[in-house]
Amino acid sequence: MGSIIERDAFTAADFRLFSRRLRASLGILREWLAQPGAGTGPVTIGAELESYLADDGGRVLNINQALLDELQDPQLQLELNRFNIEYNLAPLSLQGGPLHALEQQLLQVLARLQAAAKRHQGRVVPIGILPTLRAEDLGEHAMTDLPRYRALERELKRLRGEDFSVEIHGDDTIKVSSSHVVLEGANTSCQLHLRVSPERYADTFNAIQLVTPLVLALSANSPLFLQHRLWEETRIALFKQSVDCRMRNRGRWRQPSRVAFGQGWVRRGAWELFAETVALYQPIMPVNSEGPFGGWQPGTSAPALPELRLHMGTVWPWNRAVYDPAFGGHLRVEMRALPSGPTAVDMVANTALMLGLVAGLREDIESWLSAMPFRYAEYNFYRAAQHGLAARLLWPHRRHQRLEETPVVALLERLLPHARQGLRWLGVEEADSAPYLSTIEHRLAARLNGARWQREVMQGFERQGLGRLEACHRMLARYCEASLANRPVSSWSREV
Repeated sequence: MGSIIERDAFTAADFRLFSRRLRASLGILREWLAQPGAGTGPVTIGAELESYLADDGGRVLNINQALLDELQDPQLQLELNRFNIEYNLAPLSLQGGPLHALEQQLLQVLARLQAAAKRHQGRVVPIGILPTLRAEDLGEHAMTDLPRYRALERELKRLRGEDFSVEIHGDDTIKVSSSHVVLEGANTSCQLHLRVSPERYADTFNAIQLVTPLVLALSANSPLFLQHRLWEETRIALFKQSVDCRMRNRGRWRQPSRVAFGQGWVRRGAWELFAETVALYQPIMPVNSEGPFGGWQPGTSAPALPELRLHMGTVWPWNRAVYDPAFGGHLRVEMRALPSGPTAVDMVANTALMLGLVAGLREDIESWLSAMPFRYAEYNFYRAAQHGLAARLLWPHRRHQRLEETPVVALLERLLPHARQGLRWLGVEEADSAPYLSTIEHRLAARLNGARWQREVMQGFERQGLGRLEACHRMLARYCEASLANRPVSSWSREV
């Protein structure tokens, strides 16, 4: 999106033309998908790693532009806030040993970024929300000075008509507001991209939606925001509220949030997800491509569809449909719910679990969905974010055809054989997958993820008499040391 946003203000004519081009894009996408062989190709996995930039004392460090200028790496991207950075990893085929290759990529990226940050007396911290973040870090000065972010803020504020407000209840309660979108920049994630053929898209997307709550509960790594103990994965609530542009108490219907779990199970294929997004959400960045529209002809190369791709990038469902004209044109699912960190090995273990469960349950997805109304999958998603490893989720009882509430740890232990089988079906060698599924087993046995470790260590320092902020600083120092060693979080000591 950033490469084509060079303006931060738009006219009414821009919006009208953009809307016409969006509707035309949907027709072209449908035509392209109907072409024999459209979107076929190798199944690949990619990732986007977002991280915090902090100084040696644990305070945020606004140096993302400096790192971008120094490293001159096209895969490195600026994030909304100046203390965040993103790296786009190269896609990998799922045949053979992709998981170890992904871990090596992550380690190389983190080492390179750490070396660059060290030259500024800083460090890179892969974590969902930095526990030492303070309210004064989130002013207007924090936003990266790029047209796309200025345009995003301008249009979201125009639609909302008032400040953005956040209210989250957990062990503590927080209520904050801002006239800027910088609260959203407090979140960092490890986003996964899975290339999917059009004929398998509906089943794959539905399987991802079904299992996302399970993987989220086990991967939670964001229990604190501004030193308040909130959800185990506070990012889920914070992101949704921090960019909520809906006017309150206006009109007779409530438009869905631009950050949502979804509107229902996919019935036939990817096209309906693109059409749904165009129907439900107003454009906010109407950048129109140059030249006449409609030049694509069946049988030629994949259409570019820049307006549709841009619009999809301004709506943030936790699992998002992606069309890309590269490599002959293809479809992906972008999985956005998992947090950054704690380590490369943990993030790859999360990836292995997600991919394995998706492939393992996809073959029988109609049976699963017939027993799971979509609203209960959405319920599971928010319960997993709130309670993490302590979550109790609704899940189909296969023999009695009813939903039952089950502890997420027991549910994952029961489903791990499906994940092993699913990875085999995807072509991942067992020698590659076994260490990462073992990491998952150890995490389940220890009942320990990043969120629980952060809470317990912080509270241990508080019991020694430290104040909350100092306890967060001490805990973060321990976190950074263990993260650099790339030891799975389940092996981290909780003693203080």
